[in-house]
Amino acid sequence: MKSIIYLLITIIMATLLPGCGYELVRDKGIFGGEITTLSVPTFKNTTYEPHVSKYVSQAFTRELMGTGVFRLDRTNTDGYIEGTIRDIRTIPNTLSKTGIVTEKKMYMDVELILYRKNGTFIRKWMFSDNEVYRADVPNYEEYNKRTAYERLSERMARRFSAAILVNY
Repeated sequence: MKSIIYLLITIIMATLLPGCGYELVRDKGIFGGEITTLSVPTFKNTTYEPHVSKYVSQAFTRELMGTGVFRLDRTNTDGYIEGTIRDIRTIPNTLSKTGIVTEKKMYMDVELILYRKNGTFIRKWMFSDNEVYRADVPNYEEYNKRTAYERLSERMARRFSAAILVNY
């Protein structure tokens, strides 16, 4: 009986003790803590869609703050992200029986470049995504379009956050 108890204690200790020193993230930032503070200026908008840069910039700022890996600041930064909205396309997605567009599909392409504080290029990312929104009620179409921009931006920001944490 005593040997079974000792065996159980040994097995429990062998399974629990190796996990004590495990750390998910050792340092803040990327490159071993070299870049801990980032600046995320408003994204450049090379499209004809107004106010999109506001939604995209807010989504990326919120996502980077939410990771807890970076501190966001406009001054005294270790690096900065330059973002550009390259393309936005909206096409009819679903038509009613009478030929009226009831849903539209929006495609967005965003380019992100990470630089060190001295302007040295580190890495470039391109993200593309699409979102379908309702367009059958004219009074609600602008609202639906805006929420589609916000959802698209949030998804791309999550993908960027995952990419930057996995790669570095």
